[in-house]
Amino acid sequence: MCEKRNQPFDLLVSGRAGIDLNATKTGCPFTDIPAFSKSVGGSPSNIIIGAAKLGLKTAFIGKVSRDGMGEYIRSVFEGLGIDTRGLIYDKTGARNCLAILEVISAERSGVYAAVDEGIFHGTYLYREGTADMLLERSEIDEELVAASRAVLVTGTAFSLEPSRGAMFQILEYAKKHGAMVALDLDYRPSGWSSREETAECYQSILPYCDIVIGNREEFDVIEYLSMPDNTSNQRSAERLLEQGVGTVIVKDGKNGSWGYRPNETPICRGVIPTKALKTFGSGDAYAAGLMYGILNGYSLGESIEMGTANASLALSSGISCSDSMPFREAMLEHWKKNRTCWGE
Repeated sequence: MCEKRNQPFDLLVSGRAGIDLNATKTGCPFTDIPAFSKSVGGSPSNIIIGAAKLGLKTAFIGKVSRDGMGEYIRSVFEGLGIDTRGLIYDKTGARNCLAILEVISAERSGVYAAVDEGIFHGTYLYREGTADMLLERSEIDEELVAASRAVLVTGTAFSLEPSRGAMFQILEYAKKHGAMVALDLDYRPSGWSSREETAECYQSILPYCDIVIGNREEFDVIEYLSMPDNTSNQRSAERLLEQGVGTVIVKDGKNGSWGYRPNETPICRGVIPTKALKTFGSGDAYAAGLMYGILNGYSLGESIEMGTANASLALSSGISCSDSMPFREAMLEHWKKNRTCWGE
């Protein structure tokens, strides 16, 4: 599927690069957490770190604060061999986005907003006016995009200008230079002004996409204006395939995930039974594993399995998302050991 074989980079990711503060004690509320550990955070950062740990040649485009936090992010990326020439320091005084991770229970760990009038517990997000959303079109390095076999962007980076324009510039360069384009829908309601705006924006991204990855809620957002009553994963995929997308991945929680391509039988792969320490970060690990499989010439079914295996390890390996991303040997061993889950 990816024909640009001899490029310096297998995968270029762009979007949010921030800081996670991870609870060092779980099973208790914020009041009782004695300390926090730091790690690089943000879905695109988790994906690129995951891809680098799996052995892909990687690069990142984004903007970080011109302070110790931004310097830390750059240091972590470079320590993993991720090319950072596209990682720009902000000059306006904006700070990095921040997530503080409280884990009272694994089941509730992925909650980002209050669902009632009681005291909220979950992940505390600070994302307004942050450096990552100030990336501009003029700051995108065309040569870096041209040097990449595949480009992956996430939906959140399209939620506000000037970041939205910068993401479209990346997509335009990717198409110009023949790079595969993958979109992880990564829908976060708090970043958008309305569902109508979100649906319209996602629809304008789709013509650039070779791969679209999302869960049921995220596909509902894409279809908010065009198919508001649809609940069928297959119909969602068929609609995107009709629009020219080459591969559609629908993640369906405990039911596993589905892969769709034109004129091919849909592929379903269930989950690997996992004792999860948390629920957040699994989608990022899944995307890294999926892209590893696709870029290394594995079948769609095998690539989905690798994404599933990578997510399983990430969920059971610690609280930090990026630090829990598995290395290639561990992922491949876990994948091979669990292929019986899919009757193979």
